[in-house]
Amino acid sequence: MTSPTDQAWAIRTRDLRKTYQRGTVVAVGGLDLAIPRGGVHGFLGPNGSGKTTTLRMLLGLARPDSGTMELLGEPVPERLAEVIDRVGAIVESPKFFASMSGRKNLALLAQGIGVPLNRVGEVLEQVGLAARGKDLAGRYSLGMKQRLAIAATLLKDPELLIFDEPTNGLDPAGIHEVRTTMRALADQGKTVVVSSHILAEVQQVADTVSIIARGRLLRSGTVAELLAGGASRVRVRVADTDAAARLLLAASYEVQPHSDGALMVRCPGQPTAPEEVARLLGEAGIWPSELGLMADNLEQVFLDLTRDEHLGATQFMPQGRSHTDGGAA
Repeated sequence: MTSPTDQAWAIRTRDLRKTYQRGTVVAVGGLDLAIPRGGVHGFLGPNGSGKTTTLRMLLGLARPDSGTMELLGEPVPERLAEVIDRVGAIVESPKFFASMSGRKNLALLAQGIGVPLNRVGEVLEQVGLAARGKDLAGRYSLGMKQRLAIAATLLKDPELLIFDEPTNGLDPAGIHEVRTTMRALADQGKTVVVSSHILAEVQQVADTVSIIARGRLLRSGTVAELLAGGASRVRVRVADTDAAARLLLAASYEVQPHSDGALMVRCPGQPTAPEEVARLLGEAGIWPSELGLMADNLEQVFLDLTRDEHLGATQFMPQGRSHTDGGAA
């Protein structure tokens, strides 16, 4: 029996745990997850953080060691058979008959699961493949194949859609296609849960997010809430990066290198003022050629969370030295 409170959640877990190799490898370590109904929810974390393992347990593809799980207010795996028709999921690479059209592939699947054939045209329309339904699936781009897989999950008109790394291997055009499809499905009233390690990509489509690392929850909420809670940082470019980094580190700033050679500077526990960074560098005769306050994104929020919780962020050290707390799982 589900309560009104339970009905607010599309997915919920409490103290969910899963280990491998006789308990020596922790994949999910006490995960408390609450994903609301409606909209796009980003289930985010680095590769190996436990995202896929969690989804597999929710779908009955793996057995948890302990903890509880719910899908659409129903306890699973106890009532998975009663709720599974309300859930569509892609947790592995989609497989289709390359010598058949996309429409024929879906028609065979529809017959196999007892869905009326008129649903095939409807789902092709939903994912933007109606005009390409007669083309051979083997000639589809990767993005089109992923949208065809999404169409397959829609045949039973599920309330909840779960996609595990749906943009892996796609080019920018394919990523845009899949992202647009997910947003359209959410706008139609469905709950779309997308697991990904590409935080910046999901930020463009998600309404709410949960960020995990090493199998436990770090932070969850709306995208706006998470970004508002982030720390500001200053982007600095100087000729002598090592000297600037040593000076800023000695002044208790946190410093990270950017891939383009600039430094990202953060003042722990308070807003980072560009003028203070400029003053400190200028007094030492180090003159920035670039200086600006940067807005946070989800990727930077994640890096801050893992740094603060000693889960593996790397702080910049001058050339020839390194500092790390270990890789994030």
